[in-house]
Amino acid sequence: MINRSVMPEQKQNVLLIVLDQILRDSLALYGGTVCQTPNIDRTFRDGIIFDNAYTPISLCSPARASLFTGKMPTHHGVLHNTSRQPYSRAEIGTPDAVITGPLATGGYDCGYVGKWHIGCDKGPREYGFQGTSFPGYGYPLHVPEYDEYLKANGHPGMEGVRVYDMLSSDGTTDGTLPLRPSPATAFVYDGIVDLPASLTEAGFVASRTVELLRSMKDKPFFITAAFAGPHHPALPSPEFAGRHAPADIPPWANFADDLGVKPRIQKRYAERLNPCLAGAPWELWQRIIARHFDLTAMIDDAIGKMMQALHDLGLDDRTLVILTTDHGDTLGCHGGLFDKGPYMYEETYRIPLLIRTPDKAQQRRSNDFCSLMDLYPTLLEIARVPIPARTDGVSLLPVLQGKPGVRECITAQFFGSIHGSYYHQMIRMGPHKYVFNPSDIDELYDLENDPAEMNNLVESPRHRDVLKELRTRLYAEMEKTRDQFLWSAAKLMGLREW
Repeated sequence: MINRSVMPEQKQNVLLIVLDQILRDSLALYGGTVCQTPNIDRTFRDGIIFDNAYTPISLCSPARASLFTGKMPTHHGVLHNTSRQPYSRAEIGTPDAVITGPLATGGYDCGYVGKWHIGCDKGPREYGFQGTSFPGYGYPLHVPEYDEYLKANGHPGMEGVRVYDMLSSDGTTDGTLPLRPSPATAFVYDGIVDLPASLTEAGFVASRTVELLRSMKDKPFFITAAFAGPHHPALPSPEFAGRHAPADIPPWANFADDLGVKPRIQKRYAERLNPCLAGAPWELWQRIIARHFDLTAMIDDAIGKMMQALHDLGLDDRTLVILTTDHGDTLGCHGGLFDKGPYMYEETYRIPLLIRTPDKAQQRRSNDFCSLMDLYPTLLEIARVPIPARTDGVSLLPVLQGKPGVRECITAQFFGSIHGSYYHQMIRMGPHKYVFNPSDIDELYDLENDPAEMNNLVESPRHRDVLKELRTRLYAEMEKTRDQFLWSAAKLMGLREW
């Protein structure tokens, strides 16, 4: 029997809220106790909370490409961040490769606001979206349209807006927008931007999203509101800066990880990529995390304004609302790691996925495995549009209807970043997670007994059978997706002699 709250006769609207790089467990709905997100909590208190959602890759461009194509990175071809690195495509492909093509045939208007960060030269308009269009990296603080927004709201413009109380790699504490560190190798971690919240990047995204809601309200729509935060640099406005006391943030359970029996590249990243953070005491990380929480609270406030507009326009009862992210963050976990990179810890791969159906059914949690790319077939099925062949994602519609999910396991990939190429793959099945690292020691974790992933069990005699089972299953999943590294992976994992 079809659940009409999920598949009503009238086509549903979809509002997709995409955060950039958030630590899932900082959110109250996932057990966070410090970060203040009352609007997210209120919006999804009657929604479905997915506890085992994962990104297919912890890197912005390829993860976002997977979200909008329903494909693994190896299939859409965008393997790195807005670059023309070897073996990676510079763009997704033709417009019909993304979700807007099928949705348009189903009668949907598609809108996009905010950070795009897929490919190098094309933006959302080139792929069938209406709204803002920032090609390439697409950080709003670097684009003319944001400057125009400031001027239209009585501000003299972006150039020269002060950023103060900064934490940077070269000790600079004051700067101006758009941030251009000097020297160019300097890095800004956070600061306070001298603007009211309504004129920050988060306020800009909320304002433009509300405009799209008003202009598209008379037809079925799919609108994406893509915030640039809480990705660093964390730049809250003065009224949100200081909302979170650093002293209230307890150390991560794995902050003291010495990364001993782990791939050597992890320790190298922790010690050398950000020298000013190498070996930093927890007190410095508290300051960094608190500032990220301040920015998250500011984004939450902007989300509240969007949800109020949805209500005021009478769209509540026919709009599916989704909140997720492209990938997670580290923020000092595992011995002081910063940002994503060549590590497949839960902090960077396990992501929030919150879905509120129009009937606002009672809140429930789902332990089913799911991937960010599963949203593609899910939304097409809800829109009653055929799902293209060779889609890697799996529809979550059965889960939304209260039925069991179909995934027995979840896999993910990584190919490197601007810091260099590094390939590895991950599989999570049951309580165990296995990471295949062709160039170093593999990893095996028991997430039930070691949720902080402190103890690598790959060389444990007691776990040989589990290790073999996960290697065999990863090989089978790679076979299913026609992975180009299948043959060598089989040999390196010890599954084939030829």
